[in-house]
Amino acid sequence: MPEVEVQPTVAQVRRLLEEQLPQKLRVLLEQPLTPAAQGWDNALFRLGPAHAVRLPVRRAAVRCLLHEERWTAVAGAPLAALGIAVPRPVFRGRPGAGYPWPWTVVRWVEGEAVATLPVARRGRLAQDLAGALTAVHRPAPEDAPRNPHRGVPLAGRLRTAPVPWPATEAALGTRHAERLRTVVDDGLRAAPWPRSPVWLHGDPHPWNLVHRDGRLAGLIDFGDVCAGDPASDLSCAWLALDADQRAAFRAIVDATGHYDDDVWRRAAAWAALYVTALVAHSGAGPDFGAVVRHAVAQLAPAGRPLDPRSPVRGE
Repeated sequence: MPEVEVQPTVAQVRRLLEEQLPQKLRVLLEQPLTPAAQGWDNALFRLGPAHAVRLPVRRAAVRCLLHEERWTAVAGAPLAALGIAVPRPVFRGRPGAGYPWPWTVVRWVEGEAVATLPVARRGRLAQDLAGALTAVHRPAPEDAPRNPHRGVPLAGRLRTAPVPWPATEAALGTRHAERLRTVVDDGLRAAPWPRSPVWLHGDPHPWNLVHRDGRLAGLIDFGDVCAGDPASDLSCAWLALDADQRAAFRAIVDATGHYDDDVWRRAAAWAALYVTALVAHSGAGPDFGAVVRHAVAQLAPAGRPLDPRSPVRGE
């Protein structure tokens, strides 16, 4: 896990709000402020019922925060018509109160992380997620951002971030690691994305999907939003869904006529790469243990089940 360089406190965040909120937002000072989540990149504080404060906990995350502020509304625009919320920024703060970097106030997305929803109850979510991602995956303009770790050809992704196979084997065992390697190799042999780059959420794993009563209510954390090959987004079909749900998800996606068999081979490879990254960078933050065990079971079903006590944490 990347090292946390700054740990904001409730008192510090309250001071930032008191010193910097403009008059039109000062009503928020009357709202309770409580810690909500802590990940690799950001600390999140709930501000009343409808807002949250996000603050980077390491310098490298500042770029992602500003990137998200710039592009979330653009990339996520089609989701509003589907009733799916995104964390829309409402104010950007500046360094102060002993805190060194920019920070933001965003709209709170009400619901629970899909990671906490039993997989057996994700059937309706699979349909909603397919509709959401195909809505996001529309042609991107030339000035849309690119990301060296999302939406790129798999060979390029492996050049910039080699797979930590030794760590993967140590965490998952030889049989699972070899199966994941087979999936990655198959993705490398698949034909590349033949169309123009499309908008991507960038990181739709189960902790970034929000549900209410088993229906998709929101997509959060657009820090990796970019344009490119949708295969990296479609990897969520292995991270979040079981085989039957994935078949329903794929049927809806394929019905658009914009995807082919090769995109699914690449998507499975992306899912395998996410697993290897998670097991190599475990640490504080949301618990990814269940996500990893589920994804391995979907990608490498022939091996011995993983130990349910295996901890994998991150963002």
